[in-house]
Amino acid sequence: MLRLRHLARKGSIMKRSIIVTVAILIVAAAIVGLIVAKAAKRTSSSSPTPPPKTSPSPTAASSPSQVTSASPSPTQNASPQAPTGSSITITNFAFSPATVTVKKGTAVTWTNQDSVGHTVSETDSQTGPSSSLLAQGKSFVFTFASTGTFHYHCSVHPNMTGTIIVTN
Repeated sequence: MLRLRHLARKGSIMKRSIIVTVAILIVAAAIVGLIVAKAAKRTSSSSPTPPPKTSPSPTAASSPSQVTSASPSPTQNASPQAPTGSSITITNFAFSPATVTVKKGTAVTWTNQDSVGHTVSETDSQTGPSSSLLAQGKSFVFTFASTGTFHYHCSVHPNMTGTIIVTN
């Protein structure tokens, strides 16, 4: 009993409990860090890679497609008659520009510059763009094969909307 009082007076017990608490917090932080790193690695490996900045081939214009390849195929550079591409930036929780008019057969590229993930998802039940979750720096390409007005939004942030008008 006397020894316990002596230790308490010196604050040893208090110091030991603080040290144990700090050690537990450090271990918990390390575990959380490993979990987050593993989740980030899984997300980045499943995200599409940025597409090439080239015009689509005439065969790509005949049907809608989603391009996630990082290296261009030889036909992507071959046709000077193919409509040129159009780019939309995702930044500050908005599509910019929000409305784009393109010719039929044009490939539109959306690039996420926000630090959070976004999608490009058509909202009119048409054959329109439908991406997976795009991490920061990732892109999604969709070639519009038919004319019309295509409305889309981010399925994670539905207030983010945009429109593609496709003409002949």
